Amino acid sequence: MQTAYDLVWLSGERTPDHIALVDDVTDRALSYRDLLTEIDGVAAGLQARGVRSGQRIATALPGLFDHGVLLLALQRLGAVPALLNFRLSPGEIAQLVSQGEMSGAVILDNGELAAALVEALPDGAPLLSVGGGGAEDFAQCRGDAAALPPIPRPDPEDPAFIFYTSGTTGLPKGVVLAHRTTEHRVLWLSTQAGLRHGNHNRALGFMPLSHAIGFYGVFLVTLAYGGTYFVMSAFDPVKAVDAVERDRITYMFAIPTLYHAMTKAPNYDLKRMRSTELVLYGGAAIDPALCALIENDWGGHIRHIYGTTETMCSLYNPDPVGATATMRPGFYSRIRVIWLGGGPDDMVAAGEEGEMIIDTSADMHFSGYLNRPDATAEKNRDGWYWSGDIVLQEENGDVTLKGRVDDMIRTGGENVQPEEIETILDDHPGVADCSVIGIPDAHWGQIVVGCITPGDAGLDPRDLDSHCRNSGLAGYKRPKAYVYVDSLPRNAANKILRRVLRDQAIAAREENSDDYHPVGAS
Repeated sequence: MQTAYDLVWLSGERTPDHIALVDDVTDRALSYRDLLTEIDGVAAGLQARGVRSGQRIATALPGLFDHGVLLLALQRLGAVPALLNFRLSPGEIAQLVSQGEMSGAVILDNGELAAALVEALPDGAPLLSVGGGGAEDFAQCRGDAAALPPIPRPDPEDPAFIFYTSGTTGLPKGVVLAHRTTEHRVLWLSTQAGLRHGNHNRALGFMPLSHAIGFYGVFLVTLAYGGTYFVMSAFDPVKAVDAVERDRITYMFAIPTLYHAMTKAPNYDLKRMRSTELVLYGGAAIDPALCALIENDWGGHIRHIYGTTETMCSLYNPDPVGATATMRPGFYSRIRVIWLGGGPDDMVAAGEEGEMIIDTSADMHFSGYLNRPDATAEKNRDGWYWSGDIVLQEENGDVTLKGRVDDMIRTGGENVQPEEIETILDDHPGVADCSVIGIPDAHWGQIVVGCITPGDAGLDPRDLDSHCRNSGLAGYKRPKAYVYVDSLPRNAANKILRRVLRDQAIAAREENSDDYHPVGAS
């Protein structure tokens, strides 16, 4: 078993002088030899500040050069990075740090967040900031590598990382990933996606490292395979197009929203994309026209990947053009499609729909949710993971994705729970009733839409947008449009029929109805 640090160390043994990591901000380029020296220096600095093996250390950072080095330095010490979405509000991050019993944190320069974390962390816990500001400057976190302990040899079941995914209440749940998962969360990119090991790989990293795609699917696999990872600290479609051509990028893995934005950039040209060999997408549906464009007119092949933070990659489609929602189980995967509410043996017949469940015996699967045995028991039952996805069972063993058992909204690669937004909208005095849904969008995959029964005939949708902004709701969770309805459709149990609302909202948008109000939230 190899840890994440081990995989990078082995690449350094093979080709120490090959360029491993290139920073987009400073243009700093580290060979594998230099990268390992940098990792050890940061690890020694963290150790001097009290970080020890087994401790959970929160990171709330975008995909920065320093973030990548930090994660590997924590692994060098045997500490457990807990990768939080930096776009969450300070209150949400502080709550997760407290609930997760973290022993330290590294954040951006944010005085409000730093103050909240001082209260959430134990007294004297290390709190570092990339850029300084309200905490100790991370740039000063360096030490003598000679003081480091031997490279740790953890048990396969010891926690390696904690990633976060949305929970039923809207606050993310911590997904605990043991060391046994690491190699498998890299190697599937060869078995399912066709990525080849070697120094030829040149990856553009514009997915957040706090996302399983960004960390395992791009950052770690590129370094484990001996390639070169080009940092994109903040996604910019114009800069991304430039980088593909300038840096001769061969590999990208992202949500479709980002590829769509690149094709709409003013500097986009098909000829600039010819270096690409493999383009993967996941996390949201793709516009079929975009899928065909990438396959036919860029330099290589596009493939569709389905997975969750808990299971990594369970399904894939090596040729999604014309069948973007039809998938097959991967090398590590064993799935069943069962009747809703049924057990593992209640399988549907070919041509019927049901919920997909996934065998949890493969080593790439998660251990459980951090400090949430209730949530773990709900999702992991009888050796199977209940995915919450509705699929159609095909005759040949493939499945076609149809929707969600629950009503999670996937927008720009982020999970959004409707209930969290509904609670805020309900507090607006002009709202008599409301529900929140997601509807398809070529750019975002889905957009968040608030369905409102106005109590005030003059209710201005801009007031609703301001209300959400002032609530502290994260930007990606705010509705991008509102639909006014006379009443919300409900079933006999008085539960809102979101599917009916989705159809109404889509029709209102397509008909350019006066009841459909885009607000352009960001």
